[in-house]
Amino acid sequence: MKIRFLILALSILTLSSAQAQTRQNRDPNKNEDLYFIPEIRIGYGFLDTNNPMVKAAGTPIKATYDNYTPMSYSAFLNFGYHFTPLYSAGIGVGLMQYSGPKSTSLPTYLDFRGYLSDAKNTPFAFAKIGVCLQWWKTFTPGSWTTLGVGYKFFSGKQCFTAALGYEFKHITPWNDLTTEIGHIGEYSLNRHSLTFTLGMVL
Repeated sequence: MKIRFLILALSILTLSSAQAQTRQNRDPNKNEDLYFIPEIRIGYGFLDTNNPMVKAAGTPIKATYDNYTPMSYSAFLNFGYHFTPLYSAGIGVGLMQYSGPKSTSLPTYLDFRGYLSDAKNTPFAFAKIGVCLQWWKTFTPGSWTTLGVGYKFFSGKQCFTAALGYEFKHITPWNDLTTEIGHIGEYSLNRHSLTFTLGMVL
């Protein structure tokens, strides 16, 4: 699954890079008009708070869901507009794959970015605020937020971003039919992660 995500992300970046040259002459700093930023991300969950309730023979009992691993792998597409060279906002959609439990979700969010200076290379802060929609198995929809700082830079004529962030995801109650204790379980989950993201500004 990780390999397929990497292939998808690289394909998006490769196909999209052809547009970069046409915009380079009219927007040398990549901070005017519309923007399109494909991104790939890796996340490490450092704190997961479970709120489980398992029903066995009609009697609610407490249990802990520990069958997950901390890693997540994601690809994002961000579309927006630079209102000034220092401020931009837009929308985005992503595809997130969790290692365990194996599940995929679709973040849909508002994308806010603030840049320190009107320059080719500059630090920036960002916020992505929205929801995660269920794509396949296990997790149900929930709220999703990522906050962080990054750096916009050029390599030759191509503009890139690199960023570190804190991600918080609240998953509304979801059912797992194969809990370790053999009962049907209903859980809600607060997942905290540190993230590293690479993007290409087009």
